[in-house]
Amino acid sequence: MSLADSLALVDEMVRRTRVAELSLTLSAGFLAPRACGQIEALSRTAVAQGTHVRVLLREAGESPDRLARSVRGFEEAGARTRTLPQPGGAMLVVDDELAVLPAQSAHDPRCAVLRGRMLSAAYKAVFDETWQLSSRSGAPELPVREGAEGTLVLTPREREALRLLAEGLTDEGISRRTGLSVRTLRRVIAGVMLRMGAQSRFQAGAEAVRRDWI
Repeated sequence: MSLADSLALVDEMVRRTRVAELSLTLSAGFLAPRACGQIEALSRTAVAQGTHVRVLLREAGESPDRLARSVRGFEEAGARTRTLPQPGGAMLVVDDELAVLPAQSAHDPRCAVLRGRMLSAAYKAVFDETWQLSSRSGAPELPVREGAEGTLVLTPREREALRLLAEGLTDEGISRRTGLSVRTLRRVIAGVMLRMGAQSRFQAGAEAVRRDWI
């Protein structure tokens, strides 16, 4: 689904159903005037409908002036905003019912749309955790170390989950091997995917193997 179609889908949900919360994480490409303007308009509509809107804006790769304009634009739309310095992907979560994961570049119109409480709730949990670590004045660093390709420091639990994911095990199979509940496992994988900027679980596993992280 394209970014425009995804935003139209969310806009329709906001207008036709009772959406309690809209949670957005935006990376540098989505702070460009056109993309950011579309998402600001969606936020304004949601706030007018009584939806609580929170926006996390990534500072990495963005100019201070554009970042400041984006913060001001979302706040004028009625959204609560915070910033975080770490690079990473964008996402949009509607309550814990639907998650939109755009491609890493605003020039790539493709989006993955995940429906259902099980998957969407995992991304919502990642957003909530990151929100708590973030602020307008900067956030504590997540466990990421900059290297030739941006080396990601994984916890043992994350490393094992990614290794088994790359081997093709199902969530239930990984759960049995690691002792994690399926719900916790999905939250762990969603968190790693967000930090990697991966658009799918397969991509996360394959990329981890390629970079010798597992």
